[in-house]
Amino acid sequence: MRLLHTYHFRDGFTLVELLVTLAVFTFVIGIIYATYSMGIFMWKTTETKLWTVQEARMSLERIIRESRGAKQGSVKIVSSGFEFENIEGEKISFEKSGDRILRKVNNTGNNIVATNVKDFKIESAGTSYRVEIVFNNDYTVSGIFTPRNK
Repeated sequence: MRLLHTYHFRDGFTLVELLVTLAVFTFVIGIIYATYSMGIFMWKTTETKLWTVQEARMSLERIIRESRGAKQGSVKIVSSGFEFENIEGEKISFEKSGDRILRKVNNTGNNIVATNVKDFKIESAGTSYRVEIVFNNDYTVSGIFTPRNK
């Protein structure tokens, strides 16, 4: 009689193979999650910066555009901002209140021009005026205007 050798191959994984595969899979998923989280964080940071820059430019443009319509010699610098009289005889003021810049007409109304403001300055430079706005995240915008109406 001949002896037949039959080999039975085991199908499946050993415990060590399973643990190594699980460790590699966890490592790959961790790298993917970290990359995704970093991307989301950078996107939010960039979006916040862009919003601040846009608000800063729009605020400064509004202040300068309206201030150009001031009567010459009517611009008065006060502690929290400045005021002037326009061609229609309205007294318009821009002043910092808390972390906002407010616009008032004849000392009434509180139209918000800018938010998250750290500092608001105006300086006289001969017949022109220099306006500077510093925002809470240390972004600064500045511009110069000259009253055009007599």
